[in-house]
Amino acid sequence: MIARTLTRRFVMRTTEREAFEAMRFLACGPEIVAEPAIDVAISVEAFRGRYRILEEGREVAQALDTRSVVDDLHARLFTYSLKERPRAGIIHAALLRRGNRRVLIAGSKGAGKTTLALRLVRSGYEMEGDEHVFLDDDGFVARPRACRVKETSVALLPECADAILSAPVYEDVNGSRIFNVDPTAIGGSWRIEKGNVDRVIVLRPNHGGYSSLRCMPSMMVAQTLISELGMRLVDRGASIGAVAALVSRAKLFDLSLGDHDGAVKCIDRVLDD
Repeated sequence: MIARTLTRRFVMRTTEREAFEAMRFLACGPEIVAEPAIDVAISVEAFRGRYRILEEGREVAQALDTRSVVDDLHARLFTYSLKERPRAGIIHAALLRRGNRRVLIAGSKGAGKTTLALRLVRSGYEMEGDEHVFLDDDGFVARPRACRVKETSVALLPECADAILSAPVYEDVNGSRIFNVDPTAIGGSWRIEKGNVDRVIVLRPNHGGYSSLRCMPSMMVAQTLISELGMRLVDRGASIGAVAALVSRAKLFDLSLGDHDGAVKCIDRVLDD
């Protein structure tokens, strides 16, 4: 099973069937337009009633059960991602492309970024990422991770339901199921490449209502993006500067997200403009 960061390709192996099914939740295989990745070998072995995790043959952790295995590996992937870009800010947002234009979709947790992003993929957009985007001086790049869809959100994507429900699944401590959805499994494209952003859309949930879009002042967009921005201990000013440059260059909008068909039409219009 393969998982990715921007510069590393993690080859994960185990002979334990239950552990393998759990680890599939971390599968991630986008096309990444960059230098060839460094391969890292991860193995998971049964050991004295628990599991041990080895990286390049060296034990790095032990876990009591398969959920703990996934939690450890997930944290390990995220830590590697941050180490690869030690000076970049990281924003909680989705990033998609249509033609030669890219759109950054930001909003608070639960606003509907992932379901909207998958609906856009079904409408011909190219996925880059639905969770984190790194901000560098020379552009924006998504952190590799497949789309995470909650079981309660599947009804919002009826055309994708079969693909979602057959995707690898993680069950949290509350018994809620979350699916790891590869955008190519719903007929889309998944490619990650550093570049500029042409449109920024801030989501406001209007669940059960209509979708509508309006222009948004740059100061309000900057405040929203900074509230969703994780800044590093070094070069914090550079992260804020990257946000300021973005809002001064891109076209900025506020989207009241209700029905997906209306939302897609709104986003199509602002990208065509």
